[in-house]
Amino acid sequence: MLRALRRALRPARLRIPARRFTAGIAALPPTAREAFGTDATAAEAIAYNRRRVATATAVALYRSGHVLPMPDDHLDEAVRALDDFQYSAPSPETRAAIRAALAVLEADYTVTVAH
Repeated sequence: MLRALRRALRPARLRIPARRFTAGIAALPPTAREAFGTDATAAEAIAYNRRRVATATAVALYRSGHVLPMPDDHLDEAVRALDDFQYSAPSPETRAAIRAALAVLEADYTVTVAH
């Protein structure tokens, strides 16, 4: 009750349209090569590409109402639902990045899902 009252007293916030989490919902930003060209080091490109997948996955999970904690196999399925990653298995670092991004979305009261 107190949580609902606090939310009612806050001004309007950033709203994310809610949709079912299906393949292709989360649009991926450009790859490291597209974003940086050949200027990025291998480590920078790997980190960028890992974060782009993690952020898109976290946004899609948040839109569809998923919350932490989430087991590894659920995160793997979420990544595979993205069109470009149907056959990939995310690394532990990618799963950690997904959890971190999802935790930020959950903790930030200025981000809400519009139904």
